[in-house]
Amino acid sequence: MNPLLLVRALVSGWWIVAGATALGVVGAVGWTAITPPTYEATTSYYVSVAGQADTSAGEIAQGSTAAQQKIKSYVELASSPRVLAPVVRELGLAESPSALGARVRATGGTGTVILSIAVDDRDAARAAEIAARVGATLSAVVSQIEPETADGRPSVKLEEVTPAAEPTAPKSPRVGSNLAAGAFIGLLVGAGLALLAASLDTRIRRPQDLQTGTPLVGEISFDADNASRPLIHRDDVNSERAEAYRSLRTNIQFLGSGLREGRTIAVTSARPSEGKTTTTANLGIALSKSGLETLIVDADLRRPRVASLLGLEDAVGLTDVLVGRAELDDVVQDWGVERLAVLPAGTIPPNPSELVASEVMRQVLLQVRSSYDVVLVDTPPVLAVTDAALVSTVTDTTLLVVAAGQTRQSDVRSAVDALARVGQRPDGMVLSKVKQGRLRDAYRSAYSSRDDQA
Repeated sequence: MNPLLLVRALVSGWWIVAGATALGVVGAVGWTAITPPTYEATTSYYVSVAGQADTSAGEIAQGSTAAQQKIKSYVELASSPRVLAPVVRELGLAESPSALGARVRATGGTGTVILSIAVDDRDAARAAEIAARVGATLSAVVSQIEPETADGRPSVKLEEVTPAAEPTAPKSPRVGSNLAAGAFIGLLVGAGLALLAASLDTRIRRPQDLQTGTPLVGEISFDADNASRPLIHRDDVNSERAEAYRSLRTNIQFLGSGLREGRTIAVTSARPSEGKTTTTANLGIALSKSGLETLIVDADLRRPRVASLLGLEDAVGLTDVLVGRAELDDVVQDWGVERLAVLPAGTIPPNPSELVASEVMRQVLLQVRSSYDVVLVDTPPVLAVTDAALVSTVTDTTLLVVAAGQTRQSDVRSAVDALARVGQRPDGMVLSKVKQGRLRDAYRSAYSSRDDQA
């Protein structure tokens, strides 16, 4: 995944990242709240090694070097049972020497003769008491195990430098560090989840996601007011949606024969609610405004919406023509003052697939094709029923409407395959419900002041 896609995935999944980070912080707060405080008390000793005779400068240097070497052994000796068993016994601790050894840490820095002893405990006073006793006991044990000098003096002495003091603040938990760690871990987890969600999200969001080889002939922006104002009118000439439909009108002229020679165009989608009927109606309005005699045929005989969308009567229509109950000229209705006519669906039949696949349907389309410059045929979703695939076999062009952020890539491929099974394929795709930020502001501003022209 290239960096741009990574950034896009993180931005689109910001709520996942933010939520995981917040949970990390909350978890850190909870962990800090339930973790008992631990105190650390320290003490330090100076290690000196005596010479075997009268001290000279060379012997002093030699003794210092020997002390540094011995400290390495004393670091391990400090947490041994030899030292800690007396401490446990003298202080009456309810733990074994080995358990206490896990809380005792002795260190000796490189190039120094200072031995530091640190003890952890839940009680600050007891931590200081244990540290003091461990240091004193270690000093006594060293005096016992190290040989004496010729004159009877201890060859090694541990002298207290820093007494063990009662700590005033706990060593852990560290609130600030815990919160930072929780936020960082949450951020990493959130970023991983956002990237995982992006990799699993196969919804079409941009033209590059339409990997079918079918040309994209239009991008229709999402409009929050679409439910209340689904149609473009003359007062919408400067709007982004109106310009998008004019662009779609222009682009479909390059899909085969010229529009003025007459063409039937089936409009479908993979799934319901992708905007195919709204696209059909507004494309019909845009075509009629350009001077083309346009007819919209509602061939969705299962859930017809064209008539209600355009505010027309739907009592009789295509179904009645197909079964011989009405003549075509009697059921076609003019819409507005434009060169736009509508053939509603009419009565919902019990056998829609048989009707749209009939010879009568083919004859009706041939008849209207000769009477109008463009015939737009609204059909059901191609993956829901077979009607759209059947209609595509008797029309010149098929447009597939795809809803951005809604339709999945697998649905588009399945829709193309469904058309391929009847020997057809979509001639163009229309990406609907596109976020307005995706459409070029510069393009819109350059043409927003012009009159609506063909």
